[in-house]
Amino acid sequence: MFTKSLPRKHGLAAAVAVAAATAGLTLATAPAAQATPGNCTVSSGSSLSSLCTSGTGQHRIHAVLNPLDPRLPQRIVLGNWAPVGQTSVASNPWGAGYVVNAWVDLAD
Repeated sequence: MFTKSLPRKHGLAAAVAVAAATAGLTLATAPAAQATPGNCTVSSGSSLSSLCTSGTGQHRIHAVLNPLDPRLPQRIVLGNWAPVGQTSVASNPWGAGYVVNAWVDLAD
């Protein structure tokens, strides 16, 4: 069986071209640097909300409510994911007296 090999010059050029293309693809798909949202506040009442005013990324209000009937389990309430500077809001059907805990989930 006869196989023809390419001269080393062509093999090296092909290897360099593949390496360059791979490096370019890696740089093109690298994510932008981001910082976690900060300076966040939580408000609770008939609705729950969070607002973050610094950093980048997204946040959402996250709360645990006691049920109206104490025999039932607690309820988790989640707001929408919102970018920094916008408010995340969740409905609180039972009012502020039933909020056990509320905090802000962060994502960059």
